[in-house]
Amino acid sequence: MVVDDNRINIRLMSATLTRLGHQVDSAEDGAASVVKFTNKHYDVILMDIMMPVMDGIAATCEIRKIEAERQTTPDQRVKIIAITANAFADDRKRLFDAGMDHYMSKPFEISELQRLLVL
Repeated sequence: MVVDDNRINIRLMSATLTRLGHQVDSAEDGAASVVKFTNKHYDVILMDIMMPVMDGIAATCEIRKIEAERQTTPDQRVKIIAITANAFADDRKRLFDAGMDHYMSKPFEISELQRLLVL
């Protein structure tokens, strides 16, 4: 799932993922992503950080709570990759503390996306 409040970013990332052979779903904010996650299994979530309604960090925390309630094992939990313009050390720590697995800086490189998808 691609989560971003910018429709152009959603289209770009969705097109890239589709070309790479993936099925793609999307959400326009963190709250919508939590609802979708509640009702469907995802292998990977590409999560923007700065969004209205619910930001990516709060959405990640909610998704991890849902997984804990479901007693999801570590090898079954969804991989969450932050997509952010802020990639400073303090920002990365906040992302990892929230439960994100990886991060990519905007604008992202396709080779970096491919590498993170297979980790």
